Amino acid sequence: MDKKFVISLIGAPASGKGYIASSLIKRLKEYYGFTDADITSISVGAMIRQEIKEKTPLGVKLAANMKEGGLAPDSMVNEMLSDTLEKIKSKVLILDGYPRTVGQVKEFDKLVVKYNSAVIFRDTPVDLILERVKNRRICEKCGMAHEASDGVCSCGGRLIKRKDDEVLPERLAEYEEMTKPAVIELKNEGNNFFWYEGTAEGEDIAREFLKANEKYLK
Repeated sequence: MDKKFVISLIGAPASGKGYIASSLIKRLKEYYGFTDADITSISVGAMIRQEIKEKTPLGVKLAANMKEGGLAPDSMVNEMLSDTLEKIKSKVLILDGYPRTVGQVKEFDKLVVKYNSAVIFRDTPVDLILERVKNRRICEKCGMAHEASDGVCSCGGRLIKRKDDEVLPERLAEYEEMTKPAVIELKNEGNNFFWYEGTAEGEDIAREFLKANEKYLK
């Protein structure tokens, strides 16, 4: 590969982006011969939380902004991500949750201009998400996802609701207001944009998407 391949995963909260990312990683290893060192999966939300936790100069600015009730400003997110993409040496980078605003979309092309890139959008109806999450639990001990009916995890840990599931309606409303317009703009640009229904299986998405982008994996 002469350039990094940047894959952007976009979808509503709890729409299964993590499952798609894990399916992509599994297929990249099993069918295309990539190793762990060749692939990096990045959660932009987790990066923001880490910056704040470590109290970096950017993290202090982010914390101050979010304390006042705002979201992380697009300019700060773009700055953080630009530095990260430059530093990471992996051949394939999977971005979970970026771009998520129209402002970030406007910078997206600038960020990835030196790389090969593509966007995966999973379009999941809100009622389907809420139905899935109603029965979703995680193991308090190991973090594995389960159905509520499972009772306990195989490791013996207690199954609990995810904290962010409790504020899911608010997060979904924010997604509809801010991210949906960004997705429409990306789709209209037509730059290697892949749309999938919310019922599509992660393995099927990974297989179809990577097949369509094999030229970037050689």
